[in-house]
Amino acid sequence: MNLDERIREALRANSQWPGSPDELWQRISSQLQPKPKRSRQPLWLGTAAAAVLVLVFVFQAVWNPQPPPLPEAEEAVPMRMLTAVLPPSGPQLVQPGEVVELTLDAHLSSQGTPAPPRLEIWQEGDAEEVLVMERGLSGGELVETRLLTVQAPEEPGSYRLVVRGTVEEQGQLLEIYGEKSIVVAAAEGS
Repeated sequence: MNLDERIREALRANSQWPGSPDELWQRISSQLQPKPKRSRQPLWLGTAAAAVLVLVFVFQAVWNPQPPPLPEAEEAVPMRMLTAVLPPSGPQLVQPGEVVELTLDAHLSSQGTPAPPRLEIWQEGDAEEVLVMERGLSGGELVETRLLTVQAPEEPGSYRLVVRGTVEEQGQLLEIYGEKSIVVAAAEGS
């Protein structure tokens, strides 16, 4: 006798139910609650939903592409913010020998070589301008102060004061420029 037969024999001998197994199942099944039936969705519905999601992502990528990555700079170039005060629109009336302030503008230069800043005083005539004076200037001081004081000429007349040149500061080439028109009044009593 093998193990299966021994188990069946032991169950028959120790079983207290006198009826048939069919009767026993009828009693048990009447006490069971019926299972709720689950409706099964078709397999194609899940596949279609996944395909729609993939299409949405593809169209999103086509119509809104990511911008290309920014190139990496080898060395960051420091930027400077430079300001300028605009001179009055008309010429300034001054006395002979009076001190005149000339406001300067400094900005990054597009030229490759420095040209030392110079002050030029031009006398404006009826037909042409005549260079009255030209003088070299210290560039570093001009960049710091952005202001130049000039003594007006002694002779009465219209003059144009011009400062131009380039200066190298902190590894950057700065262009300096300033211009002002003045009228030197005739001395009293002449």
